[in-house]
Amino acid sequence: MHDRMPPRTTISRILIGLLATAALAAGGGPAAAAERAVLILDASGSMWGQLEGRAKIDIAREVVRDLMDRWSPEVELGLMAYGHRRKGDCDDIELLIPPGPGTGPAVLGAVDSLQPRGKTPITEALRQAAAALRAAEDRATVILVSDGEETCGGDPCAAAAELEATGVDLTVHVVGFDVS
Repeated sequence: MHDRMPPRTTISRILIGLLATAALAAGGGPAAAAERAVLILDASGSMWGQLEGRAKIDIAREVVRDLMDRWSPEVELGLMAYGHRRKGDCDDIELLIPPGPGTGPAVLGAVDSLQPRGKTPITEALRQAAAALRAAEDRATVILVSDGEETCGGDPCAAAAELEATGVDLTVHVVGFDVS
């Protein structure tokens, strides 16, 4: 007998669609084999908040599972999280899985183990993800999944402009949910 997952909520269906689009963008086209991506997952304390009767972190985990089902193993994928180790620490950003081919199972295991606790340092996480992807001069993608705004005084838009000015071919997909 199988444990059945509850039916998907409207929000999780929307997020799955958005992340599937990002996955196709990261893995589509003739240069897909050279593509590298980092998934940044918000594991700040607000991810324990409820949305449609479920913790947002649980919805995010479901979305990442569905994303990995669609992800091409040839596309190098890494995982970064923030807010998962310490409360109130804007430096709580960690590259959990460096970008590499076939990392889907490791990404899933790491996502399932995250326990939201802290702040939302989006700006610095974007900079660190770009640095992790910089080793290759090929196209790179960052997929940010977050339920909130920057809480550490940074400006994500300014960071994106700085990164663009460096000439790195970087695309950032932001999937925000429960954001006013």
